[in-house]
Amino acid sequence: MSTPRQPQPRAGSGRSRAPAPAMALPRGLGLVLLLLPLLGGRSAAIVIPPEYSLHELQQPPELTEQPPEQLVVFPSDDVVLKCAATGNPPVEFRWTREDRPFSAELPGVSVSPGGGTLVINASLAGRLQGRFRCAATNALGTALSPESRVIAENTPQWPKEKVTPVEVEEGDPVVLPCDPPKSAVPPKIYWLNSRIVHIAQDARVSMGQDGFLYFANAQVGDSHPDYICHAHYLGPRTIIQKEPLDLRVTPSNSVQSRRPRLVVPRDPQPTHVALRGGTLVLECIAEGAVTPRPGCPWRRLNGPLPPGRAVLDNFNKTLRLRDVSEADDGEYECGENGHGSARRSHLVTVEAAPYWVRRPQSGVFGPGETARLDCVVGGKPRPRIAWSLNGVPLEEVPASGRRVLRDGALVLSRLEPNDSVVAQCEATNSHGRLLANAFVYVVELPVKILTPDEASYAVVENQTAFLHCRAFGAPAPTVEWLNPALEPALQDDRAFGFTNGTLRLGPAAPGDRGVFTCRAHNGHSNASVTARLDVRAATRIEVPPQSVTAKKGETVTFTCGATFDPGLVPHGVLWLRDGDPVLESPDSDKFSVAGDTLTVAGVDYGDQGRFRCRAWTQLDAAEAEAELRVVGRPGPVWDLQVLEEGERQVRLRWTPGEEHNSPVEKFVVEQEEGIFSAGRFEERLTVPGEPWAVLALPYGRYRFRVRAVNGYGRGDPSTPSAAISTAPAAPERYPMGVKGEGNETNNLVITWQPLPPGDWNAPELRYRVQWRPLELVRGNWHEETVGGPPLVVRDTPTFSPYEIRVQAVNEAEGPEPPLVIGYSGEDLPLVYPENVGVEILNSTSVRVTWSLGGDPRDPGHLRGYRVLYWREGWVGERSRRQAPPATPGPPPPAGVLTVPGEASEVILGGLHPWSRYQLQVLVFNGRGAGPPSAEIHVHTPEGVPGPPEELRVERLGDTALGLEWRRPRHPNGVLSGFLLQYRLENQSEGGFPVRDLLPPRDLNTTLARLEPRGRYRLELRARTRHGPGAPLVRLASLAPEPVLPVLGSVGFGEVGEDFTVLRWTLAQPQANIEFEVEYMSKTTEEPWRSSGRANSSLGRYRLGDLRPGTSYRVQFVGRNHSGERVAFWESEVHTNGTMVPSPAGGFATEGWFIGFVSAAVLLLLLLLILCFIKRSKGGKYSVKDKEDTQVDSEARPMKDETFGEYRDGEEKASGSSGRSLGAAGAALGSDDSLAGYGGSADVQFNEDGSFIGQYSGTRGTAAGSSGPASPSAAAPLD
Repeated sequence: MSTPRQPQPRAGSGRSRAPAPAMALPRGLGLVLLLLPLLGGRSAAIVIPPEYSLHELQQPPELTEQPPEQLVVFPSDDVVLKCAATGNPPVEFRWTREDRPFSAELPGVSVSPGGGTLVINASLAGRLQGRFRCAATNALGTALSPESRVIAENTPQWPKEKVTPVEVEEGDPVVLPCDPPKSAVPPKIYWLNSRIVHIAQDARVSMGQDGFLYFANAQVGDSHPDYICHAHYLGPRTIIQKEPLDLRVTPSNSVQSRRPRLVVPRDPQPTHVALRGGTLVLECIAEGAVTPRPGCPWRRLNGPLPPGRAVLDNFNKTLRLRDVSEADDGEYECGENGHGSARRSHLVTVEAAPYWVRRPQSGVFGPGETARLDCVVGGKPRPRIAWSLNGVPLEEVPASGRRVLRDGALVLSRLEPNDSVVAQCEATNSHGRLLANAFVYVVELPVKILTPDEASYAVVENQTAFLHCRAFGAPAPTVEWLNPALEPALQDDRAFGFTNGTLRLGPAAPGDRGVFTCRAHNGHSNASVTARLDVRAATRIEVPPQSVTAKKGETVTFTCGATFDPGLVPHGVLWLRDGDPVLESPDSDKFSVAGDTLTVAGVDYGDQGRFRCRAWTQLDAAEAEAELRVVGRPGPVWDLQVLEEGERQVRLRWTPGEEHNSPVEKFVVEQEEGIFSAGRFEERLTVPGEPWAVLALPYGRYRFRVRAVNGYGRGDPSTPSAAISTAPAAPERYPMGVKGEGNETNNLVITWQPLPPGDWNAPELRYRVQWRPLELVRGNWHEETVGGPPLVVRDTPTFSPYEIRVQAVNEAEGPEPPLVIGYSGEDLPLVYPENVGVEILNSTSVRVTWSLGGDPRDPGHLRGYRVLYWREGWVGERSRRQAPPATPGPPPPAGVLTVPGEASEVILGGLHPWSRYQLQVLVFNGRGAGPPSAEIHVHTPEGVPGPPEELRVERLGDTALGLEWRRPRHPNGVLSGFLLQYRLENQSEGGFPVRDLLPPRDLNTTLARLEPRGRYRLELRARTRHGPGAPLVRLASLAPEPVLPVLGSVGFGEVGEDFTVLRWTLAQPQANIEFEVEYMSKTTEEPWRSSGRANSSLGRYRLGDLRPGTSYRVQFVGRNHSGERVAFWESEVHTNGTMVPSPAGGFATEGWFIGFVSAAVLLLLLLLILCFIKRSKGGKYSVKDKEDTQVDSEARPMKDETFGEYRDGEEKASGSSGRSLGAAGAALGSDDSLAGYGGSADVQFNEDGSFIGQYSGTRGTAAGSSGPASPSAAAPLD
């Protein structure tokens, strides 16, 4: 029967007929139901599925075990012909012999109980041999086995024969025959000697396919009396041997080489018939002077030997062709050669025993259907096909108009229930037989829908929905679908019905939601089921990942933004790389997936590829792809070869490595010289893009390596090349930098630049140094050969000229060097500058001039002049009140200004204004300096002063500031006063309100009526008659300083069993403020406990000494302007671990113990009060100081700290009774001042208003301060 087909749509009405899919029948019978052709067409196939329950279903007979095509038995063997079959009703067996019924009732004959295996006693085998066939029958038909031929043979024995010695001359061919007894199963042949050792075989001695032993040419060593042929019969498991053959080879003095002659095959052109699928064996055995021929001695004349199937055996004398096909027809030629040649062709014809092209298939059919049993057989000669029904030849069966043979097929039309039959198709030709059984089983079965009722289907819009309706019945039922409106579903152009009952609907739309109905019916019954269809929104990728080109080591992130139908759960995003899922690994952070992003950390070249984002649900998926390209430095080049082209020239060639997505721009050749600089590779050459280079090499032993360079840098070097060496040669260069100078008055030191080892051209190099005095009459050369510089020539006159030359020499001499003029050692100059003059240019620069008397070259080269100068002090130093204090210690070293060459003047700058200087000028040469000129004294004029040394600012209230400063360190003249300028910080820089010029003796002032809480920029300058100097800038604020930190976020960064870490951020930039961290347990009654102090700028604090598994309250406590403790943050935390319970009971909870402790505390407190009273009575506090300490923080006077004027050590502090800013501030500072938090009240500001330090200066009261106490309050600066 025909093979099953996929569901096919029916043409015409749009309705579909749905046979059930193929399934197995009960009791293991797979019954295929074929809809056979009605008018030459072909129908689909179905199978009774296991879901279709039947209490009892009959089964035609089917053979499960059959007898062999041929059975050879020997006297000790019984004849056993196996035959087994399945069927319902149970199967009965019968046997035929030579096409006649064979009774199993004969003595010595039996059939196995419950089966059909036939057993014939060995004693009857010879008499009952022949053709046997088994038939299995039940009520539905008869199945036949193929014929089995039984052959009975006796145990093989070698007939007695008289064996005579085989005598041949040396060089003659000889054949030793075997001729074993014939058998239906040919034996295997072996040649052995009497010691059961195989006869050695080679190209000269070998066994043919007929079992004979062939000697191409006999040799004296072949003489043996025991050449024995053994025949191994596999059936009777017997090995028999022939009588030993005695081969005698007579030596010959006239052995002649014979031309080869083929003894096998014997026919001039043998023919062979090979069977399709079998093995073809062709053989050529030659005699004579045979030598093995190189290559294959076999060839096919009409084409090549089939590769893979042609095998040469027996020393190329046998050609085996496996799995023969019709294409192997043709002519095959073999040949041998020695002193001549011999060739023979084999004509091969391929035939075939019958084989199946299309085998008839069994099937189950319903009444009225048509069955077609195809029987198409191949073979050569063409097989004859015969049909039988239930074992009866078709021609003997009564004719019927519903049965016909068409194109080799048996067609049974309009089947009826009693038409069940088993048909046999048997094909025969000269090479064998082929038999197949196929049953046609006709049944009537009611319609049943196998698909579950009320099934649910879900698709996304624009997808195709498949609604299944598997129906089964005999005859096959017709299937019809109705839409939710109970109208035929196939009226919709988007609907399509398949023959298996499936409804295809697509593309689906949201309006297709609802319940569909499937109805199935045949002529006997009907059935129906419903199916619910749900249509969801499709998954979409709104933000696809973008392709990235990244450098090696960078981190790359891909984003895939997708939208899903909210009712489709679960859903997600899956990342794939080159088709494989990208998974996070706990051992590596290479890939990390977070939501819809994929991060690839530290990308390497192996990470590049195509990354695909797949947004998935249970119903659909959407994909988008991006490519990751990793670029970087190129990989190392490989296959570096060194090709020697000349005596001192080599050619390098290499293969570029990986470009890593950036083209190679050039190659860098590096060279290692192994004799002088082993282990150090140096860059030698740059090649623009070509993978080769030519190098000229001096003497040495060289290795090379190459680096590729692209836009991202140099790659790793290649493996170093093999080392090559070059021969020594004369130096090609002479030393450079030759000089002659003396370092003593009576010597000449000759120096030069040694040649690098690469220029030596030999293992060693020396230098020939020659010199002679430079005179009108040239003298003889003095010379010395040394290994390197310097060479010292002694006992020379002072400062005399010499001609010098230095030549490089090894085993040969280098090029002739040029002459160089040098001088022997110099002596100190004897001349000194005269007429030294000074011209004042400005307050910091003067022009110094001089002249030189005498010869400047006697006794040396004039190198230049040095101007020495010393600062002696300020011009107005006698007026000590205007001069800065003297600096104790040794006088400062002289300043030196060097003037190279033969100059006569120089400008000396960088001097201090209003200063006294002393200077001298001297001349120097290579030996040293000569005597100095006479001393010259000069005074620099006044200049603008430097900035005041210090400016301190203190807030006296919301509208007043107090200022104190110190004189400039460098007044640069007589101070005429101070200039103070100030403005609000946010005002434009144009136009400072200018105070009146302050007298030079005033070092403090007060600014009142300022902008309340404003921030001011202050600039203070000192003045001389030349104008104001550089300003000293300060920023000050009238806003009070915050005393509590302003925190942003506060949280617990880490929680342990006995600790927690608090972390916070600042809401705004602010000063460092300390506060206390307190905690208390929520589970026990205890007060707040302090853990310690934290600094607001640190941002963290570790709270320790907690109990495991306990809840705590934590708070931050600071002090406000009034000094009161204020809690400004509070939260709760629970430690990890298990709480350790406190011991129950104890004396600490007893009433008597609590009373005792309370009494002791009261007594101690009373003693402390008495001591405090006694101490107070003995103190010396003035009423005024007590009152001052109670002044409000907004009405404090400035601190009394003396800055004063500049005074030298001889002057004493005056007895002024006024109080300065420092003293008042120190006496009246309150707890909420900046000193209470920063540790000092010393505050300075940068120009941007930030803190840069603290108020400097000596705290406390100093004698000699002047000025009345300020009535303004000294609040801290912002």
